[in-house]
Amino acid sequence: MPRPRKVVLREVELETAEEAHERLAQKLGFPDFYGHNLDALEDCLGDIDRPTRIVLERANNSSESKTWFESFVEVISESAQRSCYLGCTIRP
Repeated sequence: MPRPRKVVLREVELETAEEAHERLAQKLGFPDFYGHNLDALEDCLGDIDRPTRIVLERANNSSESKTWFESFVEVISESAQRSCYLGCTIRP
């Protein structure tokens, strides 16, 4: 079995949701028409057809937590629960 792709999103390295969308689109090869929103993210994650792990690293200081990052955590972790190819690791 091929080694899974791995994408790491570190909350402290991302200023905006747009940056996170852009990184995921690039690393996971989303189509050019990817909408850069949570619905489009969920759709594209559902189309993943090879082993993939997304690691989500929250900021160490919870007061720095960004609301949009928590939305990413929710969408990605729920998508991983429905997929046999997508895995998700959430680090505090």
